[in-house]
Amino acid sequence: MKLRHFTLLLLLALTPSVSRAQLGIYGNFDATHFRDNNNRTTNWFYGPNLGVYYNFYHFGPLAAGVDLRGNVLFGNNKKYRSALIGVRVAGSVPAVPLKPYAQFSVGVGGSKYGSGNYTDKFQYDVIGGVDYTIFPRIDFRVAEVAYGRMSGVGGGPDTPSSSIVTVGSGIVFRLP
Repeated sequence: MKLRHFTLLLLLALTPSVSRAQLGIYGNFDATHFRDNNNRTTNWFYGPNLGVYYNFYHFGPLAAGVDLRGNVLFGNNKKYRSALIGVRVAGSVPAVPLKPYAQFSVGVGGSKYGSGNYTDKFQYDVIGGVDYTIFPRIDFRVAEVAYGRMSGVGGGPDTPSSSIVTVGSGIVFRLP
């Protein structure tokens, strides 16, 4: 009987953080500087980045959750794409409609030239940004900056990693 009461109290204690869970859908325009350290080349890619995040834990002004994103970018007859999933932490600034966030994501990324095949490799990104609330459920993503590394493109285990720096801005739709 005491175990039932304890379980009920535990569920009630956890309910406020679960009930405030929030889903966000976003679209950014990204500019990505891709440095292929194996071939010693650099390229700029531009295009859309689409994603969704789900904050399932809230503690005061902080929220934590997961983020899933993907992009297909173009530049100089080349293409770059990635699909990443990661852990996200966001905060809110009292009395100001700013929401800074940071995340660490892993997944796959790849590039291709012309009509060739993508060279998909393991990729990780460290991402940070700031959202500004313009309407109750709409945020302007003022800036997002990401630094990432991708396993060596087109080589064996000793192939140097490629580095990726991305800057973007966009719109976020938050659902209750």
